[in-house]
Amino acid sequence: MFWDSLKSGRFLTAYLLVCLMLAVAAVSNQRDILFPEIAGMAMGVMVFPVPHWIKNPVHLWLSPTLGAFIGTSLNYMSMPPLLKIWLGLILIVILMHVFRVNFGPTIPAALLPIFLGLHDYTFAISTAIFTFVIMIAAFAFRDPAKLTSNDARKMKDTVIITLILALWIGFAFTTKLNVLIIPPVFALIFELFHTEKFHWRMISPRLTVLTLTAILAVGVYHLLPGSVIGSGAINVLITFILCKVFKTPVPVAFGVSLMPLIVPDWGTWAFPVGVFVTTGLLMCISAAYRQIRNNHAILVPRT
Repeated sequence: MFWDSLKSGRFLTAYLLVCLMLAVAAVSNQRDILFPEIAGMAMGVMVFPVPHWIKNPVHLWLSPTLGAFIGTSLNYMSMPPLLKIWLGLILIVILMHVFRVNFGPTIPAALLPIFLGLHDYTFAISTAIFTFVIMIAAFAFRDPAKLTSNDARKMKDTVIITLILALWIGFAFTTKLNVLIIPPVFALIFELFHTEKFHWRMISPRLTVLTLTAILAVGVYHLLPGSVIGSGAINVLITFILCKVFKTPVPVAFGVSLMPLIVPDWGTWAFPVGVFVTTGLLMCISAAYRQIRNNHAILVPRT
């Protein structure tokens, strides 16, 4: 069954799309083209379908594209990087709430160009092109019969998780620990925080997959220094294997696997520690909050 998955048309399509992004970045010598979450989105649409992602395929293109352009545009404002990131986070969350979108990868699409200090729109244009392809794939691969309607998202939950993420980012900037700023993990936490059935037992397998992904990604990065295509292609394949072995599909893990190619700090052995600490702590906060909310709902039933 494992080899059948590797040879499936859906996996090969997603994998080739990621390799194409890596190849374009390598050939053009522009790493600004790389958006790690393209790998996560491709796998989350074609290989490990996330129902609320593919329910409205247009959002797969429009939301991260708007986020990338907004994030890049904020770099033209004369304010400290931390304030730009906070402003970008708030703007994106407001837009997602207005348009009733709960698509986590929109957050890293907006934050990454600010964190990298990008002043041209190469990243945004690249994001628009590759997410457009993913949108087409979502229309082609989705099964309307399996889609569920779950648009409920409480504003209180959104405000709280936005504040938590903002405080975490502020802590990372203050302590100069860039390894604690992990955009794909922020996307995961934002979605899990809104998940009604997120429990403590769901933390361990996700934390294991993400941490092992980070460890192996850094290892491959050092084994193949300077090889964007080789490192990226191998890391995505390794992440797929980990998701299968642990029977825990975590699309954002594919984004984590490409992060060492973007920023030097994410290519050090401190990066897996940052992934473990950030993911573990924020997921524990999410699980505790969900338990409190669910217990309160039981004690105070709806009328």
